Amino acid sequence: MTATIPQPAHAGVDEPEPFLEINDLETHYTDGSLLNQQPPVRAVDGVSLTVRRGETLGLVGESGCGKTTLGRTLVGLESATAGSVTVDGTDVTELSGENLRDWQRRVGMVFQDPQESLNDRQTVGEIVAEPLDAHDWQTPADREERVFSLLEQVGLQDEHFYRYPHQFSGGQRQRVGIARALALEPEFLILDEPVSALDVSVQARVINLLEDLQAELGLTSLFIAHDLSLVRHIADRVAVMYLGTVLEVGPTERVFDDPANPYTRSLLSAIPGSSSPAPDDLDRITLRGTPPNPRHPPEGCPFATRCPAKIRPAAHPDISAEALAAIEAFRAVLRERSRASEGLSTRLKRRLGLATSGRAVDAIVAELFADVGLSPEARDVIDRAATRARTAPGEALTLLTEEFGSVCDREPPAAHAVDDTDRTSRCLRHRADEESPGGDRRD
Repeated sequence: MTATIPQPAHAGVDEPEPFLEINDLETHYTDGSLLNQQPPVRAVDGVSLTVRRGETLGLVGESGCGKTTLGRTLVGLESATAGSVTVDGTDVTELSGENLRDWQRRVGMVFQDPQESLNDRQTVGEIVAEPLDAHDWQTPADREERVFSLLEQVGLQDEHFYRYPHQFSGGQRQRVGIARALALEPEFLILDEPVSALDVSVQARVINLLEDLQAELGLTSLFIAHDLSLVRHIADRVAVMYLGTVLEVGPTERVFDDPANPYTRSLLSAIPGSSSPAPDDLDRITLRGTPPNPRHPPEGCPFATRCPAKIRPAAHPDISAEALAAIEAFRAVLRERSRASEGLSTRLKRRLGLATSGRAVDAIVAELFADVGLSPEARDVIDRAATRARTAPGEALTLLTEEFGSVCDREPPAAHAVDDTDRTSRCLRHRADEESPGGDRRD
């Protein structure tokens, strides 16, 4: 028996019923070493999302934010550390054996690189038939007929059945991957950057194919991408992910026309040119530094170390944006030094853009604060922190955090409703006692 294909949501229904509900999902990785007890890598760190039946949910964010890991966890290719993924009242993260196989029949996945995801030693017919064989789908004759039908459905010819992946273009190989993902008539399709490895001229044809299949089969889809213009075109709703956490989710047009979260605003502002999906009145926002180490995420807001709208420290409400940026960079140096057994690694130099290896703390402080105006009180704290950093970087970091730390460094933001379209954003500035995220930007 094949899986049931759901029908598209009925016209006039504003909110289709949930197909899949993700609650506080975590996927962490450890190195497994007994000698080197490092904290786990928090690839997915407390994601809560609902995917509605018949919709395409776009998932966007910087490289390394956990998008692909989330998709692989949903399909069962990675094991969840905590949380749940509920489908029809069943937590699929707890499934095993035949029950897991039944769930995997209901979900298909298209991978990012069609050259890497297809076995060059198999013909196209064997590749597309692989999930049918693995699940012992009907008879061998039925499987062969199903493969020919799938090739036609994705725009390939019967003679392609006998060819090998290296004989195809990138777009054709991705069509093969799509046919394989559809083999078992899945209800849910996970598309992991399905066109990012293709030429621009080919991307539109593959996207048009996916849209046609969505309409024809009534699929529910998770579309993972970093191309925001593409997501705006194809997704019904969009979720914005950063450091393993979803910071904003809502209807695509509302999120793109009026981004509520500082991180969403930053992402949209980074797209140049007339084709940018960002609002016309959104100024360019340049984020400093790089995302934090996922082994050591911030205790408060995950975006706090780079946020241009970070709430100022209560003890120094009038401190300049330049001073706060320099202090944040100094704190980043101290974090790395406090975790390292000796000195600063080359990884730190790459992350901060500072030639710090073998240099004294005084030189680092001089470089960071050379052109920064500080009050006498603030300068005194910086000098005391520099003195402590020579022998005890952890103590120096504590001093800076206590003096210049923000509520954003201490308190993880809850998901706040930001308008009447069921859009939510995780930012402390959405609280009633704070300005809006766009009202105090430090760009």
